Amino acid sequence: MNNLKIVILGSNGAIGSFLGRIFSTSGHTVHGIDKQLSGNYTYYSQIDLLDPTSNIDEIFNEADVIIFALPETVAIKALPWVLSAINDNVLIVSTCSVQEPFYSSLKTISPQQPFIGINPMFSPSLQEKNRPAVLIIEDMHNEHGWIELVLTKFQMRITKMRPKEHDKVMALCQVLPHALILAFGLALKSNSIDINVLYNITPPPMRTMLALLSRLLVNPKEIYWDIQYENYMAVEIRKNILDELSLLDSMVQSGDKVEFNHSLDEIKIKLGEWLYTSYTDCQHIFQSLNEDK
Repeated sequence: MNNLKIVILGSNGAIGSFLGRIFSTSGHTVHGIDKQLSGNYTYYSQIDLLDPTSNIDEIFNEADVIIFALPETVAIKALPWVLSAINDNVLIVSTCSVQEPFYSSLKTISPQQPFIGINPMFSPSLQEKNRPAVLIIEDMHNEHGWIELVLTKFQMRITKMRPKEHDKVMALCQVLPHALILAFGLALKSNSIDINVLYNITPPPMRTMLALLSRLLVNPKEIYWDIQYENYMAVEIRKNILDELSLLDSMVQSGDKVEFNHSLDEIKIKLGEWLYTSYTDCQHIFQSLNEDK
């Protein structure tokens, strides 16, 4: 693919900066747009995306790709005026953690507009090599394979999904673990045990949970609010967590060890061949924690 003009809305954020680096390194011309002061871009415009200036059209002149590296609600609100400033062959790229609402809004306003989504399944602060990324596409014969080539050039592992499929999987991959980590933190907060005592004696499982909680707490709160609030399947996931905790409590309260053991066997069957892969992962994590003591 020849040099393309790529405009990134929300270019100074974690995802925007990450994609800006990826695409500029691959030889494309990247124009950053953000309401904050200039980032590390050769071409940059400081604009409030919910209150754009009158000369905004100039920025989109000859643009080939517009990347919405924005929270879902902001991306959807900015979509109408962006589409009014471009023609219907400009590729729209969404990085929303929930894809279906943005995709539906796009197709309602401009049915013919080409679309693809990108969801890096890792923090942009981490090295991208060997890490998974999801491409959200309209069909399996999309015309934008060049994006996949760019990502694989950086040795990311690509999986393709349609918008609704993506959101369903994200409910498990993001909503479920983060809800459990948040619940862990809330339970810890309400406990009176001295945190210093806890850290001095904490075994590897507890230390791992504390590490997950701490990573969440030092990152922007908006990330985890969006994961729980924006995904329309999140309510069902959190209800499922409550139901399963209630079931666990019921088994223990009634002394039903047989049902407890049966439930664990069912989980093992669900994990299948990945059981020992994940067990090995845990061994590596615990060994690393032990070496750091």
